[in-house]
Amino acid sequence: MLPLNSNQIPALFQKAGTLARSGKPDEALKVLKQLQTMAPNRAEVPFQIAQLHQQMGQTDAALKAYGQAVRLAPAEITVWRAYINLALSQDPATRKAVAKQLKKAKLPAAELQRMTTILKGSGSSTKRVSKTASKAEIDALTAQVNAGRVKAAEAQARALLARGPNEVISMLHGVALAALGQADKAEEAFKTALTTDPDYGEALAQYGQFLIKQARRNEARKALEHARRVIPDNPIVLGNLGLLYTDINAPREAIECLDALLKQAPDNAAGLFTRAKARLSLEDAAGTIEDLDALAARSAPTGEMLALRAMAENLLGNSEASRKAIDAALEADPNHLRVVTMAANLLQRSGDFEAAEKVLRDAIARGARSGGVYRMVAQGRKLDKDDPLIDEMKELWDHPDLPDEARIDLGYGLAKVMEDHKETDAVWTYLSRANEVVSRLHPHDMTKEQGDFDRFKAFLKGFDPERIGSCGYDQNNTIFITGMPRSGTTLVEQILASHSTVTGGDELGIFHPLGFEQVAKVAQAGGHIGDMTDAQFNALGRAYQGAIDTRLPDADRITDKTISTYQIAPLVWLAMPKAKIVALRRDPRDNLWSIFKNRFVAGLHLYSYSQAALVQTYRLYTEYLDLWRKLAPDRIYEISYEALVDDPETEIRKLLEFCDLEWEDACLDFHKTKRDVKTLSVAQVRQPLYKSSVGKWEPYAEHLTELLDGLAKIDDGYT
Repeated sequence: MLPLNSNQIPALFQKAGTLARSGKPDEALKVLKQLQTMAPNRAEVPFQIAQLHQQMGQTDAALKAYGQAVRLAPAEITVWRAYINLALSQDPATRKAVAKQLKKAKLPAAELQRMTTILKGSGSSTKRVSKTASKAEIDALTAQVNAGRVKAAEAQARALLARGPNEVISMLHGVALAALGQADKAEEAFKTALTTDPDYGEALAQYGQFLIKQARRNEARKALEHARRVIPDNPIVLGNLGLLYTDINAPREAIECLDALLKQAPDNAAGLFTRAKARLSLEDAAGTIEDLDALAARSAPTGEMLALRAMAENLLGNSEASRKAIDAALEADPNHLRVVTMAANLLQRSGDFEAAEKVLRDAIARGARSGGVYRMVAQGRKLDKDDPLIDEMKELWDHPDLPDEARIDLGYGLAKVMEDHKETDAVWTYLSRANEVVSRLHPHDMTKEQGDFDRFKAFLKGFDPERIGSCGYDQNNTIFITGMPRSGTTLVEQILASHSTVTGGDELGIFHPLGFEQVAKVAQAGGHIGDMTDAQFNALGRAYQGAIDTRLPDADRITDKTISTYQIAPLVWLAMPKAKIVALRRDPRDNLWSIFKNRFVAGLHLYSYSQAALVQTYRLYTEYLDLWRKLAPDRIYEISYEALVDDPETEIRKLLEFCDLEWEDACLDFHKTKRDVKTLSVAQVRQPLYKSSVGKWEPYAEHLTELLDGLAKIDDGYT
């Protein structure tokens, strides 16, 4: 290979940037390391290397590269800020080492002092020096805000700001303006404070809290995560991040924040309540009840607390206790929308659709005008054309000031009604608007999925199929059911869970985070799957089994319908050699149309609202399966949804044989099983197999050109 020359440097920088944006950080790093050899004194090279390592979760490598960058460019503020922001989330020794380096920085005195203050911060607050207001004046203004005298506080803040800029006063002014309902002026005040000091932790915390109330979750997340880097122990930051993570369905992140908050303030009621919700999302029923008991010891339980208890008791299999709790919740707070929807959800799961609909319609009759309530009624069954609820839904839809979340729910509900009545154009009117709003509120990063695939594929270097069976925990025989959402995974789980020896576990979401915690440790050290030891795989299998024993203590064999299992199959094979993986395949036109027209839990399946993103996700699904077939073709069983509904007995017999299960007639009569079903397919799996879902996309073909054209380019061996 010819030596590189300096004329190639710009082209190599461009190449590295292109690779990074394409989700190929490992390849980008190789290019940057070439550059580092050619141009060892250019600070932007280790700076870019540091940012890539940080994105990949390789903190030690990132810190080392940032250290190189600041030594080469001690006067570069951008590099120092990035270095310090990363150091703030590390242990005291790391922060101390960075602070020592900071003493050699060639920064303006004010900037150097500010960064030094941040690194030495108390963890819960930052020290401020005010030149335009005395400490007594600031304390008096703070007291006004805390006492709720916001009108007087706003006037007082305005008067103090007349003396000159002051980030503390601007922040307090923003809090007062927000409390007065003057959102635009409040945001301007917060931004003024942060323009003065972008790392002002308390202003970031208050601005993040303001953005949550404005339902601007992505912006709130950036502000609050920035605040946590600066003041990691601040209770406002921890509490609001816990709330935000719970709302976007990131319960593990929520619990980590809320644990830190409750360690400081064990009696924080909001923290306990939010953690109860996060624990319930993880199906930690015992933890949920623990938090609810702590709340009940302080005050009488609210309707929502009782509804959460009902969900937790249901998870524990305590049907009678669950029903009593939900009845008590409806009696305590019959007009609380979350109580109503949780009650209806529990009833639908158990198959009591009539009782669920009565709860929902009673709420509507009492004046509830919630998109979510209407959507649940529409999804429960086909509404008659003359049902007055349809006109109510249309009338509510036409309100120009309908909140975004309500419009989303109502849009999906109306689309379902219109589809039932074969009004194709009307379906698209409601559905396209609902998806448009979801995409705006919950943007999807298409590069991340490709990057995840490329990184894991690279991690599989050295995979040896001969190790399967020679390592791992061999006492676990879980049947993992995976595939795209709406591909028939719930149907297959219901069939298998109807077997006398199998307990349906639903979407447990346990193995993926456990597996990737191990992967991250090995990858961070530069290793691959071949570097993982037998002991690591055994520990991984045991950790999963331990979680199963806690969640489903009486089950001998379970199904785990976690969708993402298809992304990590080799880890399952090596950690639990007796486990089985069943992958669903369905005509992608039907499959993706079904995903596109359904609403998922906030934060999940963000690709589902865009045709282009749906095509990419499906393409990656086929590439994962192609890779697994090459690595270990006998370790994954693919079943066609269409074949299953066309000839159920034949396909069920083959499925049971793969799972080492004897034939039982109950598997063919799966719709008679009384187990709870928690997914969008709750109604379908209560019915015998039917073929009416095949070809459902066809009436909407003219609206699905982007999706259909994209699928035509995929050689998936299916269509």
